[in-house]
Amino acid sequence: MSARASRRLLAALDTDEAPPADLRPQQVERLVAVSADVVEVMRDVFRGTSLLDDETMVRAVVETRHEVEHAWTSARASFVQIGRSLNRLDGMMRTKAERQALKTGFERLFPLSESIASQFRAVARAIDDGRLPEETCPASYSAAYQLALLEPTELDAARRAGLVSTTTSRATLIAFRKQLAAPVLAQVDVAALRAEMRRIDGRLERLAEEQQMLTSRRAEIARLLSAEAPDTSPQIF
Repeated sequence: MSARASRRLLAALDTDEAPPADLRPQQVERLVAVSADVVEVMRDVFRGTSLLDDETMVRAVVETRHEVEHAWTSARASFVQIGRSLNRLDGMMRTKAERQALKTGFERLFPLSESIASQFRAVARAIDDGRLPEETCPASYSAAYQLALLEPTELDAARRAGLVSTTTSRATLIAFRKQLAAPVLAQVDVAALRAEMRRIDGRLERLAEEQQMLTSRRAEIARLLSAEAPDTSPQIF
């Protein structure tokens, strides 16, 4: 797709003109529903990247926004579909600059925060990877996210405990995760670790002071050497 074509697409959206005739009907329906404000936000969010020069990527952002907004408005429980849509869009981003631009401007494009969206993505990945069955995924996205954080062996333990269920609460799963971590903490000397951490903090502080002193001394030496540098300019007699 040419840069000129994608720019024409944005211009058409901005002026309520019809999109290019070769778009599928459902794409046209989605694109014409985008307001001039959204188009301006897209231009601002992705300024400095090449995304707006690619019609496919412009369409992908617009369509993903449409899907997310529709799912978010019609049924808050559609977090799995939202996560899948966002994961698909993330996978289409071609450069680090585009991914960073999307993350920075996320809340200007979508009706939810980036932190919540990251939980939706994690749950969708866990389901699509086969780690978490969709039919037994908790109805609460925050509870489902707690399951998505578990390692495979931990998830098996949660399943044996009957916690991989649509009715499991976030609080229950947080308590379960703390219970899993408790044996690990019991095997270590907590007091010794805290003492070691204090020693490390003290040493890091001393090293920082020493680095500051060395940096200052180096700058002073550089000034002295510069002042003592011989004059190598040609002499005129």
